[in-house]
Formats: sequence, structure tokens, C-alpha cells
Amino acid sequence: MAKVPDWLIYALICSLLYGLWGFFGNLATKYIDYKTAFVYEAIGAILTTLFIIFQTNNFTFEGDVRGILFAMLVGVCGTVASLVFFIALGKGEVANVVSVTSIYPLITILLSSLFLKEAITLPQMLAVLLAIIAVILSAY
Repeated sequence: MAKVPDWLIYALICSLLYGLWGFFGNLATKYIDYKTAFVYEAIGAILTTLFIIFQTNNFTFEGDVRGILFAMLVGVCGTVASLVFFIALGKGEVANVVSVTSIYPLITILLSSLFLKEAITLPQMLAVLLAIIAVILSAY
């Protein structure tokens, strides 16, 4: 039997967590407004980050300035995306909102192909096309 690659296990865990993220976001906006939900999400993120820092015995802040800048941009984009996600959940049905927001990997794939020159295979192109079709079908 073939060993499951580590990246796949982590990617599946990530998908599960993003699924819970959307589900809990939907529940939050049923009980509180999007601004309040956003603030509590940020508190949860801060507490989780502090937990990870304090659980890592030899954690140090280090790295190349470019890596630090890009990591901070991840935080900015993720934070703004979360805010807009809560706004969208407050205005639309969760199935539609999550379906449309789930195409974010397409942006990553296109940018990685254009700027990092990462190759996109024919099966991957087909998967992107089918993902776009799936979002269009599920959003209506």
C-alpha cells in the first residue's frame, strides 16, 4: 500500500478547518453582527497565535525581510478577507457565499503561474475549469 504524502494529510486538515471556519462564521452572523463577529475572530486568532508561540520551546522571530513582508501580507489579506466574508454571510445564503469564496485557489494558481512560472498541467487546467463551472452552478 502506498504511503499518503504528508502534504496531502496537512492539506486535508486545512480543508476541514476552512470548512469549519465557514460553518462557524455562518453561525456567528446568525447571532451577532459582522463587525462583532470579526472582532471575536481576531481575538481567537491572537489567542491561537500566542498558544502556538508559547507551546514552541525554541520559538524565535527570525527570517529574511522579504519572507516577513509576505507573511505580514498574508495576515492583512486574510484579515480583510475574513471581514468581507462576514459581511457576505450577513447578506447572502451560506451555500452561495462559500461557493463563490471557495474559488480563491484559482487566484493563487493563476498568480503562481504568471509570476512564479509554476507550470499548470492539463488535468489541473481542467480542474480549474470544472471548479469555475461548479461555482457558477452552485451560486444560483
